[in-house]
Amino acid sequence: MKREENQTVEYKESWHEKYLEWICGYANAKGGTLYIGIEDGTKKPVGVKNANKLMEDIPNSIRNTMGIVADVALLKKQGKDVIRIKVAASAFPVSYQGRFHYRTGSVKMLLTGPALTQFLMERSGQEWDCVSCFGGYRASDFTFIALKNLYEKVNGAKMSKVDFLSFGLVTETGVMTNTGALLADESPIRHSRVFCTRWNGLDMTAGVMDAADDQEYSGGLLQLLKYAEDFVRLHSRRAWHKRPTDRVNFREYPERSVQEMLINGLVHRDYLETGSEVHVDIFDDRMEITSPGGMPGDRKVQEYPNIRRIPSRRRNKCLADMFERLDLMERKGSGFKKLNEDYEKLSVNLGKRMPVLESESDYFRVTLPNLLYGFTDEQLVAAVDNSSYGVPKNASPSLATHHDTPPVTPPVTPPVDEKQKRLLQALKNLELGTAELLKALHIRDRNYFREGYIRPTLRAGFIEQTKPEVKHSKLQKYRLTDKGRAALSASEHK
Repeated sequence: MKREENQTVEYKESWHEKYLEWICGYANAKGGTLYIGIEDGTKKPVGVKNANKLMEDIPNSIRNTMGIVADVALLKKQGKDVIRIKVAASAFPVSYQGRFHYRTGSVKMLLTGPALTQFLMERSGQEWDCVSCFGGYRASDFTFIALKNLYEKVNGAKMSKVDFLSFGLVTETGVMTNTGALLADESPIRHSRVFCTRWNGLDMTAGVMDAADDQEYSGGLLQLLKYAEDFVRLHSRRAWHKRPTDRVNFREYPERSVQEMLINGLVHRDYLETGSEVHVDIFDDRMEITSPGGMPGDRKVQEYPNIRRIPSRRRNKCLADMFERLDLMERKGSGFKKLNEDYEKLSVNLGKRMPVLESESDYFRVTLPNLLYGFTDEQLVAAVDNSSYGVPKNASPSLATHHDTPPVTPPVTPPVDEKQKRLLQALKNLELGTAELLKALHIRDRNYFREGYIRPTLRAGFIEQTKPEVKHSKLQKYRLTDKGRAALSASEHK
């Protein structure tokens, strides 16, 4: 016998009742073959005793304990009695003594917790995002302003009650599915969260002050996506260089890549992992977006030699379909392909840096390299002035390691985004409180206003509180700073 042990083959010298767990694991995975009477290490046939009795006992034990039938055969190998047990993959969950085993790689694992729940749902033809949410929340008790506004903007039509049912957001009784609950403005799924951190330096232990900023966001997925994008935008350098006939934009991270990978983390994460959340960690030289749950299937993403050929596998199909209807995803599963294209073609990438994908059984991580890290302004400008846009003739060398000290460059104040501009315009020559601003900007959701408007603009230094010593005062108002007035003036004269 020359075949090595793998996901579908196992060798044992003698029979023990505990090997029924292996048979259970084969039935719950891809099937497999167990040889009894062969030495594991040498693959040398040693034979079994009482072969005829085992030929009767083993099939009966399999049938009586698990309710399945295996192909049990008696073979002769080098004159020795060897029993071969062939187990087919079962279309239904198989348990042994009330426990579910699963064969992966060359090991058997006991399924528990979220892994067991996911396995049972898959085998029963159910998907987590399509079933009624735990708690039986009704759609009529929640608002879907962000979802409805975006859907109307993209499709030119309002969402109806029929759409909510046909898109899988509610059941026929009006109870929200998990997809519907995730897209509600105030999602009842409490572990629908994103943790964003801007670290000082190249790792999480840079010095006395480890983090420059950190925010914890919760709520509907559309709000989480916007909050995370705003956080990245706030903590990313954006600059430009004017040339006689055009303007070259410099970005630390391609905006489309950031959005694509944030969506990937939110839509394809494992929501059965209730004690975890999506993390966005920004370091000096890179950004890491980590989501709970590994690559669907038994293969790790880093095992694929070509990022463009990673198969499209969706953990939450109903949720992914909804994001496609909102024009935030494509059915082709081309996110990783576009990610590579952004770094290869669409950005000024002097160091030829490329994204890195990594997955384990419990997480999926995308690392986006900072395209400007370690280069001086003079290097960036010289590269684009002496070459076609984004394709330098003599590109500057890549940084040697993550631990090189970047040159000091003058700080660049990020320009205001559309939300900040609206807020600054509302405060022009005025001091207004939260209620007044909500009315002026026609916003109903206070949490959305606080996270999407007030906090980013405060952090940028464009506005200040009139009572900073009493942050939660009922008399608290906001006003423009000198920096905010300058930023507003610049945005209005573009």
